[in-house]
Amino acid sequence: MSIGLANLITLSRLALIPFIIYFILEDKYFLSGFLVLLAIISDYLDGIVARLSNDVTKHGELLDPAVDKIFTVSVLTAFVSKHYISPFEVFLIVSREMLVTWVRSVMVNKGIVIPAFFLGKVKTTLQLTAILLLAINFVDYGKILLWFSICVAYISGFEYFMIFYKEKAWK
Repeated sequence: MSIGLANLITLSRLALIPFIIYFILEDKYFLSGFLVLLAIISDYLDGIVARLSNDVTKHGELLDPAVDKIFTVSVLTAFVSKHYISPFEVFLIVSREMLVTWVRSVMVNKGIVIPAFFLGKVKTTLQLTAILLLAINFVDYGKILLWFSICVAYISGFEYFMIFYKEKAWK
């Protein structure tokens, strides 16, 4: 099995994480911001490359969101260490992600595939922008945007739970 270009891009995002954390903790704002921006671009690029090269794989469909979650939790944890954000904010973000992942998994096992909703994409954009702002030391703006992303995240999460309830997926 060969690893396609899209999956290599995804894995490169994973490889950036320790460097991003290091630069955040060392107050290297330009470098941490540059690498966060690179990670954000790679997150959009891997899907585009997979579709354009007709190389959309099950591995990639599972790997990309896993790396996204590892990236988000790791970088947010670095911000907690810097006292930019609180552990409570990370708890809210991680809890929502895990619950939505669980709902989507249960639904897939029932043969119901739920595509990403528009608000979920808005949440991701807001969250990544907040992370970028925090990485370049625009802490106040980053915190405001992060809270806004949390609110949008829970509204979009509610959409998943409504489908879960409507489909009686818990049975």
